[in-house]
Amino acid sequence: MAFKIFSKDTRTNHQPPTQWLLNVNRKVGIFHLNNLIIEELKLEAGQKGVIAYDGDTKEWFVAFGNDLPGFALRVLSNKHYKPRLVFAGRFAAHTILNDVKAKSAATFVVSKKPNVIDGQKWYRILTKKPKRVN
Repeated sequence: MAFKIFSKDTRTNHQPPTQWLLNVNRKVGIFHLNNLIIEELKLEAGQKGVIAYDGDTKEWFVAFGNDLPGFALRVLSNKHYKPRLVFAGRFAAHTILNDVKAKSAATFVVSKKPNVIDGQKWYRILTKKPKRVN
């Protein structure tokens, strides 16, 4: 008989995420950033995050900075998860979730290659194929 033993010694951890992810929650109107976005863009609490929609291309974008008219990034800590940065924007959250027909939440991939408009880097939110829709 050939069988494989699954013990603590044979366990391998999952690969760390390689995509920038943005989770949008309808109930509280919050945008959650994954740690890759935070680390690679060197984001900190107090900076601003803003969501924009391009009506011509029907694409969603997110930008970060100190001089934006957006929402302040703040630390959300939960005893079961690592602390991460979030920003609130209930109307934007509801609008993007309505666009993808999500009832309560959705997770989107964010493009790492920015579009530069008037000197501001805008990162496209890939809404055509969300990672998760609830």
